[in-house]
Amino acid sequence: MFQIASSATEHGGAAAEHGAEHSHGLGVVPEHFELNLGGFEFHADTILSTWLAMFVVIVLVAIFTKTLQSKPDGKQTIAEAVIEFAESLLKGQMGEDNKEVILYIPLIGSIFLFVLFCNWIGLLPWRLLHLIGVPLEIASSTNDLNTTAGLAIVSVISYFYYGIKKKGLGYFKHYFTPHPAFFFFNFLEDFTRPLSLSFRLFGNIIGGEILLGILLFLVPWFIPLPIFAFEIFVGFIQAFVFAVLTASYIGASVAEHHHDDSHDAHAHAKN
Repeated sequence: MFQIASSATEHGGAAAEHGAEHSHGLGVVPEHFELNLGGFEFHADTILSTWLAMFVVIVLVAIFTKTLQSKPDGKQTIAEAVIEFAESLLKGQMGEDNKEVILYIPLIGSIFLFVLFCNWIGLLPWRLLHLIGVPLEIASSTNDLNTTAGLAIVSVISYFYYGIKKKGLGYFKHYFTPHPAFFFFNFLEDFTRPLSLSFRLFGNIIGGEILLGILLFLVPWFIPLPIFAFEIFVGFIQAFVFAVLTASYIGASVAEHHHDDSHDAHAHAKN
């Protein structure tokens, strides 16, 4: 049901000539399993893997935070490490002494864990099934541009929300700094951020899946295994980058900018 099919396998003649490729149900370009409901098309494999990733994250969080205590055990230590990791990302963007970072830890931590498991769902154990000739597969939901675009929109909405919450309508003053003539460029920056976020994550994940597809087709046994390990690392890095960029956008939106450099220099001189 959920498989990778290349353009070669879409043609009966080519499939007949390459029996091995057909037996694996595996090609190069990921192809989604589409459902049509009420005139709308849905990628069923993306929906399934997204909900599976959410389920895994929720269950793991529930297990690791079930019994919190003053002297943490092994599970609580892991949970605290994840929280400290999200806190370090925010402090790296907003400053070590910033007391407001605690407000953004749930969002950044949730984004990191969700993107991480979305990336990993498509690698293990489903792709290992191809090594023994089983065509069943649940792909990463982040190999679908719809998912990465949705995550990018969440990131953008979050920094707009926190910026407006802290500064009110004064948040939009940054569009006209350092001069009103820069409005277009400042607005374009906000417009391009979701594009870069979504395409960066989508491109890296689908690129890895295409590479695995090629290797599993050519050498479907031991040689692809190191690539699996590398793609696990790539999945972590991409989740890290997405969380860091979201944290940096939030940090910039809530920061108090001082544009009067001469006034600041004069104040330091007096001190």
